[in-house]
Amino acid sequence: MLFQDAPPLRVGVSADARARSAAEGNDEAKPTAAEKRRSGRTHRMIMSLPSDGAVVIVHSPSCVGIFRDTIATMRGPEVAACTRIVAAPSIADERAITRRLSLPVFRDHFVDEQREHARAVMQAWRL
Repeated sequence: MLFQDAPPLRVGVSADARARSAAEGNDEAKPTAAEKRRSGRTHRMIMSLPSDGAVVIVHSPSCVGIFRDTIATMRGPEVAACTRIVAAPSIADERAITRRLSLPVFRDHFVDEQREHARAVMQAWRL
């Protein structure tokens, strides 16, 4: 019997355990009240975006695609195409981006929370 013909070896797992992704495991947890409030705030912000263009500030570059997809799903591809989504981790970044803009600017609520967290981490490292 060759190595290619051997059945896959499973160590430490019962033979009938099915493999599942981490995302599936996360789906089993119910959202907390705080998570529901936050998702509601994001939903209201997306629904209040004008259809003729706006700028949305998010906390991280990894969120840009997620927000673009969410806006396209909730408001349609036309609104998503007119909306510019920009990551601004710091207040200086946000000011540089929004300076001299004529479009309305919307900020996701998590931007402030993330900045507070970053400040707290920096304070902890200074001690």
